[in-house]
Amino acid sequence: WALTLLFDPVEMSMASYRGAATLSAIAMPPTGTHIDDYFVPMQDWLKNFELDTGKEKIKPYDPTVGDQIAAQVKPQFGDAIPTDPLAIKKSFGFGWWKKNPQAAQELLEAAGFTNQGGKWMKPDGTPFKFTLNTFTDGVINRLGTDIAQQWTQAGIDVTAFADPNIYTQNLPNGTYEAATAWSIETWGGNPDLSFFLDSWHSQFLAKPGEVQTARNWQRWSDPRLDKIIETVRQTDFSDHDANVKLGDDFIKLMVDEMPVIPIMSFNVFSAYDTRHWTGFPTAEANPYANIVNNWSNSKYILTQLKPTGK
Repeated sequence: WALTLLFDPVEMSMASYRGAATLSAIAMPPTGTHIDDYFVPMQDWLKNFELDTGKEKIKPYDPTVGDQIAAQVKPQFGDAIPTDPLAIKKSFGFGWWKKNPQAAQELLEAAGFTNQGGKWMKPDGTPFKFTLNTFTDGVINRLGTDIAQQWTQAGIDVTAFADPNIYTQNLPNGTYEAATAWSIETWGGNPDLSFFLDSWHSQFLAKPGEVQTARNWQRWSDPRLDKIIETVRQTDFSDHDANVKLGDDFIKLMVDEMPVIPIMSFNVFSAYDTRHWTGFPTAEANPYANIVNNWSNSKYILTQLKPTGK
């Protein structure tokens, strides 16, 4: 949490996607049906969420972050920027955590860290420093570079490393200290989280030195998480309300523990032609899946297409 509260979310959006990112403060992609199932209903809980720093209780959630980003990019894009409040949130994010260096300091000090001349020291007296593995280019590279810079400016010596082997070697082998990567991937059109969450069960947790199966790159486990996953396994995929309840439990656990720092969806653009086939998912009218052709949910999309007869 201390590391999270050192971030400026608007800066991360502008530095990575030039403002086109859709930020997410929760461990859920702000895409497909997740907007209605999770993001809209979760806002009151997020606004009222309290974090105890050891010296005070704060409410860290800022629901205005999307509006701040929209205001920043409007001079460049003008009328292309939506004005409807919900449309702004869907485009730029429902909110994120407020930058709060004072609260971050209190959390670090409560954990035994000390600040000496503007530099953070670990409880053993050695400098708090680490390497952040990130992508070699593109928006995630820019995000990783900005994250490392923000932490360094806060007194934590962080070096960004453009890692050509981040997914093929270092994430699965655990040979990294911190990384910008995705470990949360959902069906997109259903609140059921089994697509990624089953792999987070402790039964698949690799020991240090062994290869970690995708997608629990952070190698985090918790008995409460196992209980959620085991219930997901027994819950019918079509039981919407039951799956949303389990998703809510997962999101709240992730906010409480913050084992990873959710930042944004990895926005991609997919083109398709409806001249010969119809039934493709759309963001508004029919968001039954994320239309990313190199993901396995493309197999499901293909079953929903119908020929036009042309």
